[in-house]
Amino acid sequence: MNTRTFKTGDIILIVGIVAIAVLFLVWNNYRAASGQQLKALITQDGHLIKEINLSDLQASESINIDEPVKQVILAEKGRIRFLSSDCPNQTCVKTGWLERPGAKAVCIPSKVVITIVGDNEQIDTFSY
Repeated sequence: MNTRTFKTGDIILIVGIVAIAVLFLVWNNYRAASGQQLKALITQDGHLIKEINLSDLQASESINIDEPVKQVILAEKGRIRFLSSDCPNQTCVKTGWLERPGAKAVCIPSKVVITIVGDNEQIDTFSY
């Protein structure tokens, strides 16, 4: 008695779905790294602290913020993140690397916001 779990059609369907998923991931990552000019705006309480051109950055750069909460922001070519923070819940640190236009990381206790701006910011939704 032959008890095959998958039939030929099932295998073709699974391979097709995996191929589409891989193509989508490759396309999405290629689109993100498509040579656009990226800048990071670091603001605290609505005031610009520093503007960093992430596209032209050659070496890693650390930005230290001491008041009201001690934080370290790390910028590398094409990306930026909160490296460490003394805030209680560490949500800003857990946000991780910001690499695409429109991405933001916020530390509420210190009112520090990191925003990525670039050539082609994407719109998530419209609301009227």
